[in-house]
Amino acid sequence: MNGASEGARWAMHWEEVAVFDANSSSLGVDEYELMKAAGGALAREVAKKSGEGGVLFLCGPGNNGGDGFVAACSNYLDGKTVSVLSSHESSKTEVSSRAREMAAKELPIHVWPETPDGEWSLIVDCLLGAGGPAEGTELRPPISEVTTWANSTGLPVISCDIPTGLGGPDHLRPILTVTFHAPKAGMSESGCGKIVVAPLPWPTEVRDCGIGDACRYPPMDAEASKGDRGRLLVVGGGPYHGAPLLSGMAAARTGCDLVHVAMPEQASSRAKWPPSLIPESLPDSEFLTPDSVRSLSSFIESTRSPDAIVIGPGIGREGDSMEAVREVISISVSKSIPLVIDADAISALPEGEWPRDLIGVATPHSKEAERWLSGESPSKAMESCIGEASAIVITGHEDELFGPQGRHCFATGGHPRMAVSGTGDILAGTIGGLLAQGMPPWPAARLACAILREAGSRAAEAKGPGLLADDVPVHIAHTLSDWTRGE
Repeated sequence: MNGASEGARWAMHWEEVAVFDANSSSLGVDEYELMKAAGGALAREVAKKSGEGGVLFLCGPGNNGGDGFVAACSNYLDGKTVSVLSSHESSKTEVSSRAREMAAKELPIHVWPETPDGEWSLIVDCLLGAGGPAEGTELRPPISEVTTWANSTGLPVISCDIPTGLGGPDHLRPILTVTFHAPKAGMSESGCGKIVVAPLPWPTEVRDCGIGDACRYPPMDAEASKGDRGRLLVVGGGPYHGAPLLSGMAAARTGCDLVHVAMPEQASSRAKWPPSLIPESLPDSEFLTPDSVRSLSSFIESTRSPDAIVIGPGIGREGDSMEAVREVISISVSKSIPLVIDADAISALPEGEWPRDLIGVATPHSKEAERWLSGESPSKAMESCIGEASAIVITGHEDELFGPQGRHCFATGGHPRMAVSGTGDILAGTIGGLLAQGMPPWPAARLACAILREAGSRAAEAKGPGLLADDVPVHIAHTLSDWTRGE
């Protein structure tokens, strides 16, 4: 490990907190030590603001509540009258339960609707944090009841990590928010009061792609039917026919329901089509042209419209292929369809720039990135982009990922035998399959890079020196299964 992290360089999505926590655990960091660090940082700020009066901690059922239990017992608050009100009878995580048990040895813990007696100068909001509903979402009982009661007291509030109900009707409006590692998306002084960023003893590697990224994989709906898990269109082929098939199979192994693959006629006729992929005929014979794009546009605008598109695997740069790619980019922008731009399709991108308003991911290797960016940094090329709506993955021995507003990380690991033809096609398809299931580009790129390296390692262990790219997709499914079950 490279020592303690200096924090993310970007305003973290709320769900990234769970990602970093899980990555930290996989790196061997004691979760309770993290909670102690967070609770101590919170207690320091509470001690500064509470004056001579008592302090009331509101603790929820998750790890945010655990931070509150730790803070309530901190030495920073020695000599102060401290009360604890829990929203629930019990805590729902192992580490928050441990913190609750430790606090109960020192303080009485009142459970809503029973409220403690006392004179307080300050309320500390540890109800939900990043584990709460999306910004602006209405809270549910008993959390909503506790926030309504707390607001009625008129007392100043300090929030832990993210104010409970931020942007919604039950929003606790703090004078100060102690957030951890980095600011979170949507935070501002108008909704959070003064924002204090407290470091956590996370290793630097916690920011990189890893098992924690599976936290953002879309959960399965028990009532889902065919197509609810996404429809992907892969456009490629011409000189090569295997690359689009590899992309398609990788996408299917991510859990994407329907994968359509469109290739010029000659490439399509050479292909040995897996039964799980859906062929789409194109009018072009040898390579992709604008005629094929016009043909695809009717498919894209139909009731079978894809939820994401992959363009580039095996496409080559013959004839009008680059113009065809640019037309696909234009369609993606106009329809707000996420797009993965891979392989030779990278050559169609505007020099040194990310296409305006494009939602998606580009996956160049280092030489392709050099040609495209022409000396510009990926971050500079994406300066007009915001949030998680775009990503650049520069592939290699280690993948380097760039996103808007300072997002930057690496994907490491894998196996040397993964350096075979087709690995890049699999990455593009994996990203596309995740996009089609509704993941935004940045987390989709992160998870795809992590999955592929783990799947490649498993395939290499199974196949040895004879590893082929088409041995890898099934291990994508196995890896996702293990990671989403917490194994």
